[in-house]
Amino acid sequence: MSDTPGDPGGLTRIRSDYVGAGFYLVSPDDDSSVVVNTDYGIQSVGLDSHEHWQADFGERCLGLCYRGDGMIVAHTLHAVFQVQPNGTVHHVNPTLNEIAHAPVPFEEGVLVITLSHVYALDAGGKAKWDYAFKEALGASVRATLVLNAFSVPGGVILGAVDYNSGLGRVLHLDPSGSLVWASEVNPMTYLFPVGEDGFVYSVSGYGKFESHLAGIDGKIRLSLDYSGAGAGLDDGRLAMLVGNNESPTWDDWEFRLLEADGQEIHAEKARGHFGFGPIPAPDRHLYMVGYFKPFDPSATRLDYTSLTPLPKFLTFDHLLGVRAQPHQYRVFYYRVPLDSDSAGAGELELLHEDSNSIAFGPTLAGKHHVFFPHNRDILAVPLNPDTS
Repeated sequence: MSDTPGDPGGLTRIRSDYVGAGFYLVSPDDDSSVVVNTDYGIQSVGLDSHEHWQADFGERCLGLCYRGDGMIVAHTLHAVFQVQPNGTVHHVNPTLNEIAHAPVPFEEGVLVITLSHVYALDAGGKAKWDYAFKEALGASVRATLVLNAFSVPGGVILGAVDYNSGLGRVLHLDPSGSLVWASEVNPMTYLFPVGEDGFVYSVSGYGKFESHLAGIDGKIRLSLDYSGAGAGLDDGRLAMLVGNNESPTWDDWEFRLLEADGQEIHAEKARGHFGFGPIPAPDRHLYMVGYFKPFDPSATRLDYTSLTPLPKFLTFDHLLGVRAQPHQYRVFYYRVPLDSDSAGAGELELLHEDSNSIAFGPTLAGKHHVFFPHNRDILAVPLNPDTS
């Protein structure tokens, strides 16, 4: 690890067999270990990089989640695995469809998302219903990239995008898998939940850069004239990283903290672009990552725009083996205090910076640490010790 002034005390580099992309898990009790997807299955390691156990699936794991009963559910390209917390494989569901997303907890089971369908499995692994994305995106769509999927009181919300065109829709499916409503077709880039009954989706491209806060009934409550990834806070505020990720390296993203009505509280430029939204942690801070491709004087603007895929496509390609060698980036890890009575509330603090990486996986917050992916390693950063 490079010795930089921004290094927080106690930062730990966890070395594992992590593939460097996709979702991973933090132990729910005290975040003393992580469970990562690997080329052979999944692996559990402690913060000291000591292996606790591994489960061999025979092929690369694309993602995993904790089910409501504590069981680990993991996906490979062709199967769904149920794994006990001690690493024992409990149940396997083979599938002929290519799985293309991490499992999503849903009711007593999970959602399985493939290139063409979403399936709801019960706790025993039996399919209760399925929905074909072509019903909303059109019969010509051959591969669907799901930006995000999460449960809501009225079923599930998904952001489904045609992988080839980038055009997609927000879909609301009821508990039986029937389509309740779908948004207009747009070049969708981000989707994140806000509270239990709302969400924000962003549109970027074809001359549009905007975000919409909507309820699960599909009615738009608030529109913003910028797009980005974000998080809904427990007090109703919104935190967003905004900007055009297809801009060259000198066009950095901006952190914005907003009131529930969209009024701006704080805005600040940061270094680089973003791949995932900010994550709230128990210490009343947000944690996030910025990155940029090192400047090449011989390159053209086109080299920094159309030829540089967005992070969500890099992750998708990396997991499915479409591109074996991604670009290398300089990465910045940030922290932001949320409370107005804190010194410097809303102001970005650079925790650490590093090179030759891109944060393929999301930032995760545990009880005592925040976790940042860095290539095949995961960095564990202690939560702010000054928070009472």
